[in-house]
Amino acid sequence: MRTDLPADLAELTSRPPVFRLLGVAEKVHGKHLNHVWKGLAGVPWLDEPAIPVFAKFLPRPTQIDIELACGLASQALRLPVPRPALVIAELEDLQSPPASLKDGPIILFGSLFQPPDPFFARKADDDALATEFIWQKVCDDEVAPKGAAWDELVANPDRHAQNLLFDGSKWWLFDHNLALQPLARLYQTLDKDSTQRTIIGHIAKVNQILAQLTERRRADQSVLAEADRMLRQGKKLTLLAREVRKWKVDSRIDPIFTISATIIDLIALRLQPLALYIEQRLDVPAGESLWSNS
Repeated sequence: MRTDLPADLAELTSRPPVFRLLGVAEKVHGKHLNHVWKGLAGVPWLDEPAIPVFAKFLPRPTQIDIELACGLASQALRLPVPRPALVIAELEDLQSPPASLKDGPIILFGSLFQPPDPFFARKADDDALATEFIWQKVCDDEVAPKGAAWDELVANPDRHAQNLLFDGSKWWLFDHNLALQPLARLYQTLDKDSTQRTIIGHIAKVNQILAQLTERRRADQSVLAEADRMLRQGKKLTLLAREVRKWKVDSRIDPIFTISATIIDLIALRLQPLALYIEQRLDVPAGESLWSNS
């Protein structure tokens, strides 16, 4: 048992989250920008049960790096985001793969499958009322301040009713491939101080959860309190990035780990100004800041 890491972080980083798709995966249809499948994944040489996953094809390398970094960081911060993985799949095991894929194996971004509550799933199919119904339920739940602070931390503008999932007891947040958007154009210069300053200072055009809370007059100190909780967990992100850099699998996957570790470090650096970014959205006068009372 490791004594140099918190127990949850030691478990999270005990081995690289790389799995193989086992059998043919079912295509998931819906309002997705990317191709998504549902199937079972596992490590063939290990005697352990397969896990159900959503597996998503992301056409640009930056997207899978960002998804993995955000997924791992969310676990370290104890947020309701499904546990992430990389899933290796053969083309013949994917129903209706995109035409751009000519040969395999391919690397998909995977996340632990969370079964949706049937009642909410039926509600979500009612286009006329679904969006308002889901947002109202989210804003009534403790997930809202957590999600608002998290989306601000990773500058995620892409939060909507289709990537909020209720499993019958809790809400889950997923889809982060559009987070930290400056990364897409600064990908080749991540090691430069100017690039890192740009990413740390980036504010997304919109924080959808915070906007919904504000519209319903629910935006209060709980979002800032969540930002403070995350800030106090900052060392865990630094330790996480260190451990991710140690993961070695093969020449295709190792660079994903290296870049994801760098992105985790950048997320950690965004923790310090996080409360300020939230206050700017809330238009909180300086004298009413959470920090002015300390």
